[in-house]
Amino acid sequence: MKARIMFGGILAAGAAMAAPQWISGDTDSPDKAAPILEKSFELKSKPSSASLSVAFAGWGEVMVNGEKVGSDVLSPVTCQPDKRLSSVSFDVAGRLRPGRNTIGILLGNGWFNAFTKTSWGFSEAPWVSGPKARGSLVVDGAVVLETDGSWRAFDSPVVFNSLRNGERYDARLEGGRRNERPAKVEKYSPWGAVSPEDAAPCREFDVFEPQRTLTAPDGCTVYDFGANISGWCEIEVEGESGAVVSIDYDESIKEDNSLLGYVAVYIKERGDTRPVQHDEYVLAGRSGGERWHPRFTYHGFRYAKVSVSGRAAVKSIRARFVHSAFPEAGSLQVSDETFAALQSSTLRSYLSNFVGIPTDCPHREKNGWTGDTQLAMETGLWNFDARAGYVHFLRMMLDAQLPNGAVPCILPCSPKFGYFWGSGPAWDAVLFEVPWQIYRFYGDDLAAREAYPAMKRYLAFLDGKADADGLVEYGLGDWCPPGDVKVAPLRLTDSAYAYSFNRQAAFWAARFGDGEAAAAFGARAEAIAKAFNKAFYRGDGVYGDGGQTSLAAPLYFDGLCERGEKEKTVRRLVEAVRARKHLAGFGILGAKWVPRVLAANGHADDAWKLVTQKEMPGWAHWLQFGDGTLREKWDDSCSHNHIMFGDISAWAYEYVAGIVPLEPGFRKVAFRPNFVKGVESFSARHMTPHGEIKASWKIVDGKPVFEYSVPPGVEVAGK
Repeated sequence: MKARIMFGGILAAGAAMAAPQWISGDTDSPDKAAPILEKSFELKSKPSSASLSVAFAGWGEVMVNGEKVGSDVLSPVTCQPDKRLSSVSFDVAGRLRPGRNTIGILLGNGWFNAFTKTSWGFSEAPWVSGPKARGSLVVDGAVVLETDGSWRAFDSPVVFNSLRNGERYDARLEGGRRNERPAKVEKYSPWGAVSPEDAAPCREFDVFEPQRTLTAPDGCTVYDFGANISGWCEIEVEGESGAVVSIDYDESIKEDNSLLGYVAVYIKERGDTRPVQHDEYVLAGRSGGERWHPRFTYHGFRYAKVSVSGRAAVKSIRARFVHSAFPEAGSLQVSDETFAALQSSTLRSYLSNFVGIPTDCPHREKNGWTGDTQLAMETGLWNFDARAGYVHFLRMMLDAQLPNGAVPCILPCSPKFGYFWGSGPAWDAVLFEVPWQIYRFYGDDLAAREAYPAMKRYLAFLDGKADADGLVEYGLGDWCPPGDVKVAPLRLTDSAYAYSFNRQAAFWAARFGDGEAAAAFGARAEAIAKAFNKAFYRGDGVYGDGGQTSLAAPLYFDGLCERGEKEKTVRRLVEAVRARKHLAGFGILGAKWVPRVLAANGHADDAWKLVTQKEMPGWAHWLQFGDGTLREKWDDSCSHNHIMFGDISAWAYEYVAGIVPLEPGFRKVAFRPNFVKGVESFSARHMTPHGEIKASWKIVDGKPVFEYSVPPGVEVAGK
């Protein structure tokens, strides 16, 4: 009789075997080398099919007969470790042979063993320990190998690896079996359920050669790659055995060419004394040179400082852009050089901040801040098929939701940080925005069905935070406005989101047949809208403090503005924008709302000036620094690679090119281009579930000429 064995997403028929076990190299200490777990076995003939499935606590690389399988890096993408881990499956039939075969698993710490001491508390998380693996090999329908105590472990040449600190590799240790020992069988698994990998994998992409070579005050060489990216350096070196090449990464340098060191200071202030964004390679001393790049870390950088200890020379160095492998879904072409540069900067910032999960920055934190995620999501989906990345991140939020309905502001999150500061409705919006935008772009409501129970729990939690009128005030709001602009009232922006959440929940409840809940959520949204206008409408179009974000909020969230007063509020917003001479007067929430509201209400020229004017504060002001990325703050301080101001790309698709999806999955669209002054041509293309939509316009003899095309199955409104 044959047994059916479910493990790590692989269902196979074969002889019954003991369940696979979690095993490790017993490397809980941060200073222990990355372990290799290994097992040899015999095959009588070359298999016609063979599937290897491995679940990881940490990052890992799988080797069959000494060669790495696949091109993914930093794999698998992290989950919320106390609730879920991922398994990765490989087709290895072509790598197996008759006779003796060997499976090896190299384990890295990754997010699972993020031991660097920071204010985010990952080093104190209950799951923190050495990386582990659990796996099985199915050959021609039979399970022939599973992880257990018969596996061996030995130390790899990766003698240190850390998500935030970096990696040290000692090439002198290659080919040996240092510190060989039995693999440790973990007696219990406190790390959550195992699910097949559902995120887009990370891979290496663009290569950047040094644009300048500088000399630091200590005589070391600093390489400027001319672009701020996520990833690592690849080096080719030659020299004596034991010589060390050290690489320190940074996104900025000082006037004397020394690295700014902001990230290192930020981490050290929080208790960790190890170098940050620092890699080391110890030479084996091979003639003809040696090539290397790290495996189990990544950095955010434009500059790399290289120092050499011992007799060795760096023959070449280049930077590799590492990010999630999203297929392209769209592109923009524009005659205006400023906006073209902003589009390029937005895409680079977006990809730099999607290394497995969406993050705030690729250097200082690498944290999956939910506010940044929801604000940049439309930019992501217009330009890339990033659905898998967002569904994975949504599931992390579902796993991290507390019984009382609260969700954290960063994912993954530790018990120490995430629930107690930094959240609020504008960040918690991931729970609603991810299902909504996936439905809007793909016509797929599966994510919403999965998240709907969590939405209801969250809204019960939000009601508990509300005042007697249903208005909310907690967490963060219009983050990072210019220094001369007061932050918009938190109660106003929070309550606007609460209104939107209840409207979306009412939509899903009705769609899923929950009529009673649909009526309740709809009534709640109406009550919040009434209370919102009572609390914040000052008359004559003015809301809240009269600032740009306060004025844009009721216009952005459909139906929230006081009835009959919309035109007045639009006028007030236009006046406020023009009074500042189109300098930004908002933080990250207004950065999304204001350009959209202006363009949607007949003032696209004002929105265009706002986006493209080159003074500070403004998006185009950042272009002068040559990083090719967006920044964290208008005044140029802090991170130089952030995506939270990055909705301008999505805005351009919908409000300049004019592609407006009217029904889910682009089943029906409208074309509403805005022929902004001073621009000679603008075009966009986007791949929908039905095929590619194109829209373009140009000015000919002073008059606009607009063209579009849609694939079969897409209806055009008004045609």
